[in-house]
Amino acid sequence: MRQVAEPVGRTSKRRTLVWSSVLALLLVGLVGAASYFFVQLTDIPPSAAKPPAGPPPSFPVEGGASGPRAATDPVRTTDDLELVCENWYYPGAPKFRGAAPHPVLISVRDQLEVTYRSVRTLNQTAYAGSAAKRKAWAPKPAQTQLVACLDLVGGGPKLRDCKVEDPDPLVLPMKQGRYRLTVYEVATREKVAESNLIGKDESCPWVAMTGPDRTLHSTVDDDQLYRVLRKRVEG
Repeated sequence: MRQVAEPVGRTSKRRTLVWSSVLALLLVGLVGAASYFFVQLTDIPPSAAKPPAGPPPSFPVEGGASGPRAATDPVRTTDDLELVCENWYYPGAPKFRGAAPHPVLISVRDQLEVTYRSVRTLNQTAYAGSAAKRKAWAPKPAQTQLVACLDLVGGGPKLRDCKVEDPDPLVLPMKQGRYRLTVYEVATREKVAESNLIGKDESCPWVAMTGPDRTLHSTVDDDQLYRVLRKRVEG
């Protein structure tokens, strides 16, 4: 059988075609890999790539190894101010200096087993008096100089039994509530004052929020808080 020699030009074209196909396959592979890599990068959540500007929802309580932390965002809400009780401060907040009044926010934790806090306002003091009283005791968050952290730290002797209707009808024991009140400057978290208080309000609540031991505690009344804080707030 006679073999017909293929022209040199045709052989070169075939080789060129083969190499073009190989290069095309390599290019497709590289583009696919690059696309996958890009998708993997863009799937990274922003929070993982850059830390948040302000404080997280919660932070270790006072006494943590890192010490007080400075927030990079300004005070906007009462929730921001409550973080002062959890080891944060706001360098841009008004300083505790100069003439009174020195506006205060009161933040309360009245259960031993939880870290949840709530804002408390002395309504009769804040809203039944002058504009200066309102500015001092119910200030706008950005104008607040002080945060008073009221924390239940323990229970004393039993005082009475309380019949509670909500969420279920039941009888709960009430013990003497023992509290620590600590006042901080918002701008630095420097401690301004500290007091130990016994809750004088022994009235039974209509709605009960209790911990696992289902025990109520007497609470600190408005008059107690006003007398303790008045010197720092009103001067």
